[in-house]
Amino acid sequence: MMRVTKKIWLFGLPAILLVGLAVMTVTFFKQRKTIAEQQRVIDAQVESAYRALSGDLNDLNVALSKLEAASTPARLSKSFADIRRLSAGAVRALSLLPASHANDGGLMQFLTRTGDYAETLMDRVLSGQMLDETQIESLAELRACAAALSESYDGGCRDGRFPETEGAEFYGETDEENITNYPSLLYDGPFSESSEQAEPLGLPEETVDENEAMRIASELFPDRTLSFDGRTESSIVTYDFSANDENGELCVSITERGGLVLYFMGTPKGTKNDSPSDEESERLHAAASRYLEAHGFGRMEPSYAQYYAGTVVLNYAALQSGVILYADLVKVYVDRDTQEVIGLDAMNYRSHHRTRELPQVIMTEEQARACVSDALHIEHVALALIPKSNTREVLCYECKCTAGETFFIVYINAESGAEEEIFEVLNSDEGDLVV
Repeated sequence: MMRVTKKIWLFGLPAILLVGLAVMTVTFFKQRKTIAEQQRVIDAQVESAYRALSGDLNDLNVALSKLEAASTPARLSKSFADIRRLSAGAVRALSLLPASHANDGGLMQFLTRTGDYAETLMDRVLSGQMLDETQIESLAELRACAAALSESYDGGCRDGRFPETEGAEFYGETDEENITNYPSLLYDGPFSESSEQAEPLGLPEETVDENEAMRIASELFPDRTLSFDGRTESSIVTYDFSANDENGELCVSITERGGLVLYFMGTPKGTKNDSPSDEESERLHAAASRYLEAHGFGRMEPSYAQYYAGTVVLNYAALQSGVILYADLVKVYVDRDTQEVIGLDAMNYRSHHRTRELPQVIMTEEQARACVSDALHIEHVALALIPKSNTREVLCYECKCTAGETFFIVYINAESGAEEEIFEVLNSDEGDLVV
């Protein structure tokens, strides 16, 4: 019996191993196929976004070129409106590209400033003023830069050169040089260089050193082993740390002034990028709100959301006496699988947050409602302080409205009743886009 049992055991072991190996092999190739299919989808999305960006840059170049032929206020205003729309479209396309490409500050700033500059000049023309020599020269610089960008991206489309999605650097040496030499725009707008170089208003005066910053970062992430990456010199000086382990990559920036977290970004566990259900949205917002309150931001007003692979980005604005402070924004990144906060961008909040001397509200809410177009149905009204320039904020009634299936936000000046801003909110698979 012992010999028979031994024969069965010797015969059975290889059989079990063979079955196990077969299952593992099938599973492995299924996983490889799934990963390959997911990669093809991602690559197709990246190529589509890149081609959209190339098209918008080409149209932006054309719109800037048409300014040379425009001579009437009506035509100039139309051209500036087109430039603002196209720059916003290019920003949206750029935001869908991989981090090695989309996080390039120079290109994003160029596109955003171009749109904002066009809006500033459109307001000037509509008020009856003509462009001065400096503004004409700035537009010429923008046109030359847009032409170079259009040619470069068009060439990338023709040659099939699209951003990498698996960690490789996208830019070559020549590309990197070209994308950073953007013209500077000096104008009184929310994206002016004076705003970037201004002294941050939301930081204490006392400073911390590298060791103290490391201690603060380590307390935020006690389960991670952080290493010091260096010091970033900008309008807000930071000490930068990182980790890379079985939990994924993590980067953290702590301000020199005050030792406050300015930014951190971890790795999501999942890959969801569809629009969440109402129930899931409530859970994600609850997680973000708890984190903000626990880390000293207090109660904040949720704004719009964007969806990326495995992550939802929730935007929050500070509140003061019930007034929404839109310059004091915080972006919170929440993992959709775990409802864990994996990222925070408090740059705007740290730059602007302080106690305001709020202007007196002269108009009533009913009077503000009467200033909104009769074509719009008003669904919600709140008081908000909106930035008009680096040094000027305007108290407004924020009126969230609908016209059929279209959603608008209208800002009515709480002192004069003027329409300060009108935004259209576009609902997409990537979240709410404000244009």
